[in-house]
Amino acid sequence: MSTLTRRILVVAACLALSSGATAGCGGSDEPQSQPKSTSSESSTQESTTPAADEPVVDVIETGGGPTSVALSDGAVWAVLNQLDTVARIDPESKEIVGEPIPVGKAPLSVAAGEGGVWVANTYGDSVTRIDPETNEVVGKPIRVGDGPMAVAVGEGSAWVFNALDGTVTRLDTETGKVLSTSPRVIGRAVGNPDYAGIAAGAGAVWVVSPSEGTLVRLDAETNKPVGEPIEVGSGPISVAAGEEGVWVANIDDATVTRVDPETNEVVGEPIALEGQPVAVAAGEGGVWVASLAGAVTWIDAASNEAGEPISVGGSPQGLAFGDGALWAADVFNGTVMRIEP
Repeated sequence: MSTLTRRILVVAACLALSSGATAGCGGSDEPQSQPKSTSSESSTQESTTPAADEPVVDVIETGGGPTSVALSDGAVWAVLNQLDTVARIDPESKEIVGEPIPVGKAPLSVAAGEGGVWVANTYGDSVTRIDPETNEVVGKPIRVGDGPMAVAVGEGSAWVFNALDGTVTRLDTETGKVLSTSPRVIGRAVGNPDYAGIAAGAGAVWVVSPSEGTLVRLDAETNKPVGEPIEVGSGPISVAAGEEGVWVANIDDATVTRVDPETNEVVGEPIALEGQPVAVAAGEGGVWVASLAGAVTWIDAASNEAGEPISVGGSPQGLAFGDGALWAADVFNGTVMRIEP
């Protein structure tokens, strides 16, 4: 499998295919079945009494090819790419709440914060804002750059990476208006997309370039690059910013790179992992990493070392962490997983 194909499967999933050309992908003209709310008893794959050293894993069927998850107060939000919707999941009951919320065409990424839930619609070149209090879409879709594939909230704004033109759009979280669009920050040529991740935190905005093996820092005020791109690993695909640093998952060489946001320098050697890391989520004292091998791994910030991988099954992606649990989108199996390590 080629590097590009692998990235498309992991990040873009159905978006690698032509719009409407294949049933089950975003933009299909064929009707899709709606997901049903499922209880934790009917949607879990592990036994109800796991061994003490085994994680508790709840699996929630969505019916819609989830590609991304985000957490807000009292809710988990999952992008259902195949249905052009976002599902709200109750973290206590582990059930889908109400009907999925229609958004734009081929949604791929979701972020929650600053009073809203923000969804990047790749084929619609737009972002949809959802009010978490009402579960309703706020206003019309917000036009951003070409091919928005990743969204993050932090540093006082919402940030959108546009894959086809390699730019970052900054949104006002109160009005939803576009504040600025960066110059092209990654990608070799217009129309040659980089399936990149974006994070906002640690005093800046961070974008990874899989094709160039770099991490780009943007000033959160000017939305312009700061300094030279930082060389990380091979095929950086996901990035998380936390109190202990900026963490980059490199899918091609199966490593995680840690960057000090104070110096913009790599900390220590790349951290080798088992399997191909596809998502990172910052936690207290370190970072969680999900791999295509069906495992999650904790990296301790104090030692800069990875623990033993924890097998959870499936293919966890789109990782988010909060209240002692990990949530992961599994686009290949059509589920969202709650993992209590």
